[in-house]
Amino acid sequence: MKLFYSVALVAALCLSSANLGLAQKFLKGMDSYKRSDFSVNYLLSMSTNPSTPVLNIKSPEMMCRTGNITLSTQKALEVTSDDVLYLSFDVDNRSANATQLMADKNIWGPCVVYLAPAKADNSIHKWFKIYEYVGDSDAWCSEKIIANDGILAVPMKPFLKSDTYIIRAEVIGLNMAEKTNTQDPQMGAQFYPSCGLIKYTNTGSTVVPNGAPVGVPFPGYYKENHPALKLDIMTTTALSYISKMASLGPPEYDPPAVAHDGSNRA
Repeated sequence: MKLFYSVALVAALCLSSANLGLAQKFLKGMDSYKRSDFSVNYLLSMSTNPSTPVLNIKSPEMMCRTGNITLSTQKALEVTSDDVLYLSFDVDNRSANATQLMADKNIWGPCVVYLAPAKADNSIHKWFKIYEYVGDSDAWCSEKIIANDGILAVPMKPFLKSDTYIIRAEVIGLNMAEKTNTQDPQMGAQFYPSCGLIKYTNTGSTVVPNGAPVGVPFPGYYKENHPALKLDIMTTTALSYISKMASLGPPEYDPPAVAHDGSNRA
């Protein structure tokens, strides 16, 4: 993946034992940056340890590791429709070399990123997908993040209404997904969501009618028996999983007016 973009939002991801989780780090930077430049100012507070997965698919923490989002005092990172959000998967900003801290590569699964228009504190938010990456013939997205020094670049959609949005980044670990969490409380797909706040400015002329697409709820959208969330990872490759992920949905959002234009793709 190419990672040469000018403005970034960085969420640090920690990796320990077999657990993958978004840590409390966000960054706005230029073409190059240091791990020590990270700031916690744009991350929404979590009620659980980000290094442990959410296993109960009905838990309120499926949203942002908390069911109660408070935005009234939350700082927002300013981005434009021309920018790229960087997600940097690190371990608590303890080293300039993330690969040294991310030795466990045994979390296999896709990466997805959502947005939701920011509403009043503790409102019900609906999420639409702006990015999805499963992997390729070589590796899962989670493995590629590690190989890329912990970096995942997510281009902003260029056609949204200028507004304040919550960004929800998630890695889905499939290592224990051969049984559902209902069948075995120690098993099931592992969800690692984390959220931050961005103030988005559309610098172009194309705007989605009504500002944003209709979104889906978290919790409530994923179903634990879905073939994308209940499977044997040892017999599943990233390429064979792409169709399962597509059926899980929701699709990455591209409004009809610009869906034919590939210029907004990574």
